[in-house]
Amino acid sequence: MWSSVALPALLLVLGSTYNVWSLNPDDPNVCSHWESYAVTVQESYAHPFDQIYYTRCTDILNWFKCTRHRISYKTAYRRGVRTMYRRRSQCCPGYFESGDLCVPLCTEECVHGRCVSPDTCQCEPGWGGLDCSSGFEMKSCRGMLSGLKLK
Repeated sequence: MWSSVALPALLLVLGSTYNVWSLNPDDPNVCSHWESYAVTVQESYAHPFDQIYYTRCTDILNWFKCTRHRISYKTAYRRGVRTMYRRRSQCCPGYFESGDLCVPLCTEECVHGRCVSPDTCQCEPGWGGLDCSSGFEMKSCRGMLSGLKLK
């Protein structure tokens, strides 16, 4: 039997050889497609063979025994290949897999911001441009409102 130390160690080794992450098919950034794969199976079939049997007949040279043939069938087995289909999940175009999530991919680094959708940066306050590398000064509200009279 497995010891209390050996079984968890075996599961850890086996788990590390397989991708334990799984993409959520309900995630809007996850796309799926059908893929085919081949499976080797053992299949049975009717194998014909020549069955020889003897009957009584009028042939005096063969001691009144005549040879007859008939085709009979026996069950035999062979290996065959079956094409199976499965649904495969992957990140939609413009996204890449990070653990169990599909995160957006920006071809240009978002210098002062973060990538929120493919090739779209959300800039930090005070930064702008496609890659958030252009700084701009924000006018204070006091300066903008100086010409207005408040009631």
